[in-house]
Amino acid sequence: MWFKNLCLYTLEQEFPFDAEGLDERLARDGFESCGRLDMESGGWSPPLGDGSAQLVHATGPCLMMALKEESKLLPAGVIRESLDERVQAIEAQEGRKVRKKEKDRLKDEIVLDLLPRAFSRSKRTFGYLDTRNGWLLVDAATWKKAEEFTERLRDVLGTLPVQPPEADTAPQAVMTRWLTRDAPPSDFTLGDECVLVDPELEGGEVRCKRLDLSSSEIKNHLKAGKRVQRLALTWQDRVSFVLDADMSLKRLRFLDAVQDERAETETNTDAERFDSDFAIMSLELGRLMPRLLEVMADDRG
Repeated sequence: MWFKNLCLYTLEQEFPFDAEGLDERLARDGFESCGRLDMESGGWSPPLGDGSAQLVHATGPCLMMALKEESKLLPAGVIRESLDERVQAIEAQEGRKVRKKEKDRLKDEIVLDLLPRAFSRSKRTFGYLDTRNGWLLVDAATWKKAEEFTERLRDVLGTLPVQPPEADTAPQAVMTRWLTRDAPPSDFTLGDECVLVDPELEGGEVRCKRLDLSSSEIKNHLKAGKRVQRLALTWQDRVSFVLDADMSLKRLRFLDAVQDERAETETNTDAERFDSDFAIMSLELGRLMPRLLEVMADDRG
């Protein structure tokens, strides 16, 4: 359940449902496994896992949800091999060339034949509403993936007026100043990773990992006009992440100080552990995100 990535949305109006009301709405689009001839399926699943019935897990003002998706695995090589065999058999038996339209029909038949025997793969995307701060936080590495979550939620709610946070100053410019000066805000420290892009050369980028970001090598790239697209940061020795210029957080990690607090919390069941972890995580993100938005708006920190 611990988020590994983060896309943050702000609610444009007060969220109108409590946990029970939201659960009732999500139940309209509950997850069902793929049928014999379905390639994929999706819907809302209990955050605590299949042993639970609740589609919303509430901890204080935060409401956790889980979008589950299942897809059948049909390797393209298997389909292609079966298609080649059928085409060769027809051409040999009937002495004619199999054209594209017929190949497409044969391919569809092969897929229908294989689907009932195909393995399936499932994954869950977690997200939660922080009704106190007016946020929706989604564990997604890209905004495209986060939008899949918000669109599905919007479908069951009827409306979901949210938008990514807006900064007065471009995040790329702020991060570039931090790295150029070796001076992020006092409660943030630079990590050992960044991605630099050349605004004059489309696709031109330099990826730096496990490097001293204050080194002359990095400084020379910045002097040459490159800009920071991603920057590894640590906040108060509690949370580390890679900040993208689109304001998404990648490789989010809750560090020893947070994990020590987690270890000190006694729990007896999986549900209690989930509830405790969710409370700790939402508290940390509830402190980090306002501060991050603040310093991005005013990089004097």
